[in-house]
Amino acid sequence: MHLKKDRVRPGLVRHPWVYPEAIAQIDGAYENGDAVVVKGPNGEFVGGGFINDKSRLMVRLVTFDKGIPVDDDLMRRRTREAIELRDRVLRLPDRADAYRVIHSEGDGLPGLIVDRYADHIVIQCTSLAVSNRLDPILDVLQAAYEPRGIYERGKAEGLRAREGLPAGRGTLRGEEPPERVEIHEGGLTYLVNMADGQKTGFFLDQRDNRALAATFAAGRSVLDVCSFTGGFALAAAKGGAERVRGFDASAKAIAIAAENATANGVAETVDFERAEMFDELKRLRDAGEEFGLVILDPPKFARNRSEVRRALTGLRELNALAMRVLAPGGILITCTCSHHIDDAPFEETLREAARRARRELAILERRGAGLDHPTSLHCPEGRYLRCWILRAT
Repeated sequence: MHLKKDRVRPGLVRHPWVYPEAIAQIDGAYENGDAVVVKGPNGEFVGGGFINDKSRLMVRLVTFDKGIPVDDDLMRRRTREAIELRDRVLRLPDRADAYRVIHSEGDGLPGLIVDRYADHIVIQCTSLAVSNRLDPILDVLQAAYEPRGIYERGKAEGLRAREGLPAGRGTLRGEEPPERVEIHEGGLTYLVNMADGQKTGFFLDQRDNRALAATFAAGRSVLDVCSFTGGFALAAAKGGAERVRGFDASAKAIAIAAENATANGVAETVDFERAEMFDELKRLRDAGEEFGLVILDPPKFARNRSEVRRALTGLRELNALAMRVLAPGGILITCTCSHHIDDAPFEETLREAARRARRELAILERRGAGLDHPTSLHCPEGRYLRCWILRAT
């Protein structure tokens, strides 16, 4: 396979995604999911990867070293390297028994997500080629963690559908997942629904941000918007909050959040209820309620670039409402989880929200996902979570 001349330039070299319009010609026959060699217009080696002409990402490059074959041994090595980063370098098992083990391009295995929940493993795969090569990856995971079961999630829609993949196959190895898996983080116990919960069951990417929220919570009243199963709310309660109110649109999530509060002995401090985020924030604003710490972690507003403008409008309104219920001197932790929304437009949206709310705020820190969610330096699109910490005067 050869790339067009204008596709071999510094800004694109070592980027792992090759789009159809970048390809000048393909030599020989292939089947989707095959390993291919990508060359420049003069025949120079660019990289090795996987081809799938059903996908917008027609080739996903996994190596830029001519001497490294794209085979099962590479899958095994990348998996072992990912495990070593989490367990021996970051030493995550010392702090939690739930964390991300493989983070797609950030670990050199595009389209693959692997999360550990205590003695269970959950995977999501949006790459046909990697899905076809799961066995060597599963072998390494099995040897490293000896899980009770390895479970695959994923509906036959979105990225999976565009790759030509069916729905996730459920239990791949070992036992069926239980209805609830118990995990531990920051001195707290959380119950996780791996089969039906958001993402793979829990927002593992917010672990370090939850820990930071706990440090701000002492002696404050806390509002956790879009609380899901109570991750931030329980961390705030553990951190010494006077009272915590959490709400989410999902009745199932709120039920698990209440179970989590009881399991951690903070049910008297934390109150969860089902509510829509815009409606509830307007109600609290109109009632004149204020909170010393407001946590805003809404669902993804933009699933593609065409939705970015509408998403920023929604985020501006949502943040303006949150700022109006933030007490003087209060802390706002506000997030967006769409990789289509970059730092600059997100921050400008917060400025516009502050102007609308007539509030003065200072940025304390700009954060993202935890260290178990690495991003390839050459693929900034892999960075999706933005978490800004602000203080109101």
